[in-house]
Amino acid sequence: MLNNALHLIKKLRYIYLLMVLFAMPITSFAQNVTLIYDDNSLYQTNFVNSLSAQLLSNTHVNLTTITTTSLSIETLKKAPSDIIVNVNNDTIKKLIASNIPTTTFHALTTLSRSIGFAPCLPDCKKKLPQHHFFVLDQPPARQLNLIQLINPMFKEVGIVVTEQSKNQLTQLKEIAARKKLTINEHISSSKNVRYQIDNISKSSDIILAIADTDIYNATSLSQILLTSYRYRTPIIGFSKGFIRAGAIAGAVSSIEQLAQHLAESISTFNNTSEPLSNNVIYPKYFNVVSNRSVAKSLNLHLPNDNKLKERLITYESTR
Repeated sequence: MLNNALHLIKKLRYIYLLMVLFAMPITSFAQNVTLIYDDNSLYQTNFVNSLSAQLLSNTHVNLTTITTTSLSIETLKKAPSDIIVNVNNDTIKKLIASNIPTTTFHALTTLSRSIGFAPCLPDCKKKLPQHHFFVLDQPPARQLNLIQLINPMFKEVGIVVTEQSKNQLTQLKEIAARKKLTINEHISSSKNVRYQIDNISKSSDIILAIADTDIYNATSLSQILLTSYRYRTPIIGFSKGFIRAGAIAGAVSSIEQLAQHLAESISTFNNTSEPLSNNVIYPKYFNVVSNRSVAKSLNLHLPNDNKLKERLITYESTR
């Protein structure tokens, strides 16, 4: 009888512990994510709203938002998170200089701008292993595949970059060589690009625009587009506005797509596991946008945008 009573007590204690465990809030095991943004920026705010909605649907994430005006590095150090997500370019330098060991994802930035803060990019595994940049730039292979879909006869790809962004050419050249494409590179500056665009247009079948505002900006864009159009040299753009202005096409990721990719990365990230292998992460999700009137004037007949997107996805899934 005594043994039976002791066995019953142990069983009841075990059941009680299980009940306590399941009654504990799931947030006890949640990932703590701190999100930093400028609430005066509509672009950042829209992204944060989309990202927050996706993260908060995951019960394993605790989300804290901090505006740039209330950001305190000391507070971040005293109450460390599992992940810091920063979507404000002006805060990148401050977070890198702080030496906070927390894994930090920087979003809504270009590779060119990121290199200005982290010159070791695209490979900072030794110098800045905890910092990862979810850039707006599309993957080099995706852009070169799009060029070949637009016209398989295009072989000479013109690219103009600044000194700061020229190391982006290394990977582009490697991929281009495998695809039997030639990269005609031109190193320029915001002052000189308008004078070089003639040579670039003459020597290239198509121009691939790199997301570098020192080259492509409100001052230079119209001149670049007009000159390239005069030589009947199409341009692959990097934003919807660029394509509407006169670029022939481009792969573009929306705010919702960028937020989805980042939310998935956060949800699958394990802070106790090996660090992420890449300091630069390109957009996973995208759409193809084309300017049909420009294509028609250049006598180029493109498949519809959805078909181009499907083909690009097929290429990437079979790599």
